[in-house]
Amino acid sequence: MKEYLKKRPRKRIFQKGEIDSLRDIAIEKIKSKLLPDEKIIKIFLIGSSIKNSFGEYESPGFRGSLYSDFDFIVFVEEDYEIPKWLDRSLDGKPFPDNSMNLAYRNKKFIEGKYDVEIFIIRKSNMQDSKMQELGELVGIPMVPNSKNKHLVIYSKK
Repeated sequence: MKEYLKKRPRKRIFQKGEIDSLRDIAIEKIKSKLLPDEKIIKIFLIGSSIKNSFGEYESPGFRGSLYSDFDFIVFVEEDYEIPKWLDRSLDGKPFPDNSMNLAYRNKKFIEGKYDVEIFIIRKSNMQDSKMQELGELVGIPMVPNSKNKHLVIYSKK
């Protein structure tokens, strides 16, 4: 685990109903921004909103926010063009080849208060067994029988 992740402040977990409601809002907003697009293969949601540990951090917050964020994984075709509204993040680096670390973070994207992080994985990396293994190790569901908890938001098939 990365050092900065170990130093997170304590968090007050929201009630399940509130997490579910916010998660639904985040999903609908991401779908409305990204779909339809024939170059998107599938979209997963991972992280605290799926594990029911979404909430508010003690001050000063974590990664510039007082709240948990929504973590989306978007699997795309090789020639997918990343939308201009996404802001590149330098924090998301699970892969050794930096050109594959396509992480984007938009501040206060949901309800003007919650950040969204979108990690884009191209088809060639999605099908590479070494990349699948690396992704699985850092919590990204890369194989059909992944042990990493996730919610399928969209699948082309």
